[in-house]
Amino acid sequence: MKLGLVTYNMAKDWDIPTIIEKCVETGFAGVELRTTHAHGVEVELSASERAAVKKQFDDSPIEIAGLGSAFDYHSVDQDAVRQNIEGTKVYSQLAADVGAPGVKVRPNGLPDEVPVEKT
Repeated sequence: MKLGLVTYNMAKDWDIPTIIEKCVETGFAGVELRTTHAHGVEVELSASERAAVKKQFDDSPIEIAGLGSAFDYHSVDQDAVRQNIEGTKVYSQLAADVGAPGVKVRPNGLPDEVPVEKT
């Protein structure tokens, strides 16, 4: 078993070098990089910036366990779901570019207007 951390918790204010340093110091093997945090791994990164992120992790013992997004799929509004699907596709390309194996999305709730049995 490997331990890892999610930047949502204790690492939201850390840049990539700090994340790697602290993971090594504490024995964490990997990190999920959650969107909007200080590490700056976002879809706006250029190809060279994405390659630089990948290299930092490739050159360290720490792996990117995944990217954490805020996309959710529980909405009864199909336009919202479609927007989240499209956002997930873009974020999946970012994951591939930085060497992350996948993207976390959220079934973030049970809408009142949908019977639990249908979900």
